[in-house]
Amino acid sequence: MSGTRDRVVMFVDVQNVHITFEKIGQEVRYDVLLKAVEDQYRRRGKVLFKAVAFVPMFEGDERREKLINALSFMGYRVVTKVVKKIGDASSHKINMDIEMAMEIISMADSVDEVVLVTGDRDFVPIVDYLSKRGKRVRVIGTRKGAVSIDLIRACDEYDNMDEIEGILMPFRYSEHYREGQQDEEYSPDL
Repeated sequence: MSGTRDRVVMFVDVQNVHITFEKIGQEVRYDVLLKAVEDQYRRRGKVLFKAVAFVPMFEGDERREKLINALSFMGYRVVTKVVKKIGDASSHKINMDIEMAMEIISMADSVDEVVLVTGDRDFVPIVDYLSKRGKRVRVIGTRKGAVSIDLIRACDEYDNMDEIEGILMPFRYSEHYREGQQDEEYSPDL
């Protein structure tokens, strides 16, 4: 079994990734992401022993349920929560930052390196926390111009997801997007 010096865990902010690529008509192949990261660490002599995806969902969103199921079958641990409506039915609270932060903190002592797949500046304090605990932090951001510069500066290593071969495919719009249910709360927080 690997010691903590060889263990890596990856956390994926699915909503941030989804919205970033949706805006340019693309979506992510999470199977390609997982395989690419596993292969990269295998070549470094390390083990990606866990991948956790955080996925908010609307009640009755069959497309999102299919994504959650697919992620589970790919080997991700999937953490979900139902999106809450705020005020009128047109705005929604879509954020799993606290859940993601708690999971990261709870696993920090059992890993050498943490991979964050997000572009959200809200994770800078977590990156700082991990760095102070002697952990290496790699950020796989979405694409140039869509990732917080503060997040890039805080991490030990940075890569753009859209540079991973075969990771993107044309976006197929969900029912919620077509019905105009997205709003400013639905955009990534840079």
